[in-house]
Order: sequence, then C-alpha cells, then structure tokens
Amino acid sequence: MKSKILKTAVLLLIPVLLLSSCGNKEPKDRSRYLPNITGNAGEVLVVINKGYWEGELGSTLREILAGEYPFLPQREPVFKLFNATPSGFTGSYMLHRNIVIINVSQEIDTTGIRISRDSWAKPQTIVTVSANTAEEASELISGNRELIVNAIEQAERDRLIASSIKYEDKEVRDAVTANIGGSPYFPRGFTMKKDTPDFMWISQETTYVNQGILIFKFPYTDTTQLSYGYLKDKLHDLWQANVPGMRENSYMTFNKVIDPGYSTISYKSQNMVEMRGLWEVENDYMGGPFVCHIFPDPARENIIILNAFVYAPKYDKRKYLRQVESIIYSFKWK
Repeated sequence: MKSKILKTAVLLLIPVLLLSSCGNKEPKDRSRYLPNITGNAGEVLVVINKGYWEGELGSTLREILAGEYPFLPQREPVFKLFNATPSGFTGSYMLHRNIVIINVSQEIDTTGIRISRDSWAKPQTIVTVSANTAEEASELISGNRELIVNAIEQAERDRLIASSIKYEDKEVRDAVTANIGGSPYFPRGFTMKKDTPDFMWISQETTYVNQGILIFKFPYTDTTQLSYGYLKDKLHDLWQANVPGMRENSYMTFNKVIDPGYSTISYKSQNMVEMRGLWEVENDYMGGPFVCHIFPDPARENIIILNAFVYAPKYDKRKYLRQVESIIYSFKWK
C-alpha cells in the first residue's frame, strides 16, 4: 500500500461567517432555532453542475476530498462524497453536515473560497468556491486543498469533541488529570484498564472493535527527545514494556513495512509532535492504525504521549480512528 506522509501543518482557526437573521437578533440567538444537521460522519455533499462533476473539475474534487486516507491498513477515502445539482439543492440536502458548493459563472464579481458555518443547520460547515470558469475553480481548489480538507476535518473533530464533553466519564478524566496535570475528555464507555504513575490505558472494547488511548509519561531533558528517531525508539520501548499481546513474547510494535509519519502541529496554543502510522503485534497477527500527540508539560518536567489506536479486524478503520483521535485533540491542562 502506498503510504502518504502528512505534511507539517498548523491547524488554522477557521473563520465563522454566519448569515444575518431577521430583526436585531444576534447570530448566536438565531442558531438556537436551526435544525440539527443530517448525514453520517465523514460524508460531504458536493453541490455542482452535472457537467462539471463529470469533467476535470469533478476529478480535482474527488482527488482531494476522496483521496486515500493516510496510514490505514486498507484503502479508504478521506471523505465519502455524494453530489447534488444546484437546482436540486433543496430540502434535506441543505441540512447536511458538510457541504461544498461550486459556483462557476462569468457574472461572479468576487472569486475565491469562503468557509461558513450554520447557514441552514447546526453544527454545519459550508465551503463555497466561486470562480468565473471551471479551470479557475479547479486551480482555486488545488491551491487551497489543505484549507478545504482542514475545515471539514476540524468540523468533524469539533462535533466528536462536543459529544465527548456532553457525555463524558468524569471519573476517568479526573484520574488522568491527577496523574499528568491535564486530560482529554473521555465519553462514557471508555474505562480505565491500567493505571500506574507513568502509564495509563483507557479503552472501549466491544466484540469486534477495540479503541484505546495509551498515556505515557517520562522525564523531560531537552528538545532532542522530540526528534523523529528518538520518539520512534522510545515509543517502541514503551509499547514493548507496557502493551503485551495475547501470546507469549508478543507485544505492540511498529509495522515493519511502512514507517510512521511525523509532523509538528499547533492546536489551541499547544505545540506538539504528531506521529501516525500502523501498529502490529510481534509474534501475532493483530494490527491497525495509531496516532500520537507528544509534548512536554508546562513545567518542562515530563514528556506526555497521548497514543490513540484502533483494532477492528472486521471493519473499515477510518471512522474509529477519527473518534479516538478527537479524544486526544480534546486534551486540556488543569
């Protein structure tokens, strides 16, 4: 499988552009009366002329929005796409969670890309591409691919985080906070599997799906501990020591064919290293995707690793990985 190494990117705060409402009500008051969004997680509705959808412009959209999701054991698209024509964009279509609208006309005065939210439902994200020609629209989309994908990814993440906060297991969060000084929000169903001063294992396990969060803590000395080589070796040692497999002499380790990706990101004023890739079990046949957020604590006393992973041999993995990834994104210091 051809892997895709994630580019180093700073997650930008997406501007919120709300449609004005009647009278003198504030936009936040208007949003109270909007219906809830429809559609499944990871779906994107593309509103586009049929001819453009079947041509080069449609190919550009599919390449960017439905390309291969990185570091999964089987091919899965970044988003699942379906489309509607502008004339057919009515009724329930307007309530979809993620909408990309393509406006192509010589009469358009202001071309570009606009990100807006909660126009017809909540919590909704709309990406509007305005151009005079199909070629110009394709160039706009290609030149702003990270902006477009990040806007939709962040919207999906925000919805999952909001759900985790609303239905959180406070007991688990309090235990993690007591240990490392902060914690993600864990939705109900996640339970503490192991709790030691330097390692915690929180998981939600069903018959065919295991979603886990591993939390490691070790002393901070200098910035070289955040380098790719150091972290790969350190994570291997931590997995081997703390995450055994079902068989004798088996333990969690890296996939031996595909090296993990490495990037530096900033999210809500927290600078950190992100590593993602594929894990497997030495001397066994288990495996799946993982993503780690790695950062020192504010006092520079310890390095924290938040390690989300999925084991779901009978199912596609993308949605399960997004769910546990959103949990580690929800991390807050006390």
